[in-house]
Amino acid sequence: MPHSLDIVLTDFKNDLERVDSLLNLTKLFRDFGASEAPSPSGNDEHSTDSCGRQPVAIPVWAEALALHTESKARRTDLPIFSGSLLLYITGRFEYCMKQVVEAIADDISSRTDKYENLPQQIQRSLKYKTLEVAQNPKKFGYSDAMADSLLESLVLNSRGSSQSFSIKSEVLSITGSNMRPELLQELLKTLGLTDFWRDVGKQASVKLFLQKSVDQEASSAAQAKLSEIMEERNQIAHPTSTTSFPDADKVLKSSEFLRILASNAVDIAKVYLTGYQGSMAISA
Repeated sequence: MPHSLDIVLTDFKNDLERVDSLLNLTKLFRDFGASEAPSPSGNDEHSTDSCGRQPVAIPVWAEALALHTESKARRTDLPIFSGSLLLYITGRFEYCMKQVVEAIADDISSRTDKYENLPQQIQRSLKYKTLEVAQNPKKFGYSDAMADSLLESLVLNSRGSSQSFSIKSEVLSITGSNMRPELLQELLKTLGLTDFWRDVGKQASVKLFLQKSVDQEASSAAQAKLSEIMEERNQIAHPTSTTSFPDADKVLKSSEFLRILASNAVDIAKVYLTGYQGSMAISA
C-alpha cells in the first residue's frame, strides 16, 4: 500500500503534467500565430500540381483561418495566460506542502498512544493555531461550528479524556501567507524537521537544476528560487499597468523546480519518519 506522502506527491505531479501540457499548447498557439496561412484561392505560385501545370485547389478550413487570424492578434497577450497558470501551480504547490505537513503529523500521531506523548512542538502548535482559528474562523475558512469542534478536540486531548486519541492535523498546516522558504521551514520545523533547507541543498536533483555543486550554495539558491516564484505570483495576482507576465518557457521552468522541490520534500519527510521513535504503550 503506498504511503500517504506518495499519494500526495503523485496527485501534485499529475496536476503539473496537465499544466505543462497547457503551456506547451500555448507555445504551439504562439508559433501558429507567427506562421503564414496557405492561400485558399489556389492562384499563387505554390498551388500548382506536381508538374507545375494546373492550379491545385486548397480546401478552405474556415475555423483554422479564423483561429489563425485571432492567434496573430493575441500572440503578445499569451503571457497573461501563462501567468494565470503560474498562479495555479504555486497555489497547488502550497496545497501539496500543506498535505505533506498533515501526512507527517498523522503518521507521528499514529505512533503515539497519548496526546501528552506527542512532541512538545506539535502540542504547542496545535494549541496556538486552534486558538487562532477560534478567534477568527472565517479568516481561515472555518465556520463557527467547525471552530468549536476544533476547540473541543483540543480540550479532550489535553485532558486525556478522549476515548480515541487523534489530532486535527489540518490545523498544523494553517498559514496566513504564501509558502515562502521561511514559512515552509517553520511548518516542517514544528514536526521535527529542523534542517529542511540544508537537506534540500544536499540533493542531486536540486543541484543539477540550479547548477550548483556545493550543498550550502544549492540550499541558498533553492530558497532564492522559491522566493522569486512566490514574488512573481504576488505581482500577477495584483497586476498593475507595469506588471510583466512570464512567457510559457519561464513558467515551465518554475513548474519543473516546484516538482523537484516537492519530490525532495516528500523524500526528506519519509527518511525522517523512518527514524522517528514514537511513544506507544507496550502490551504485557
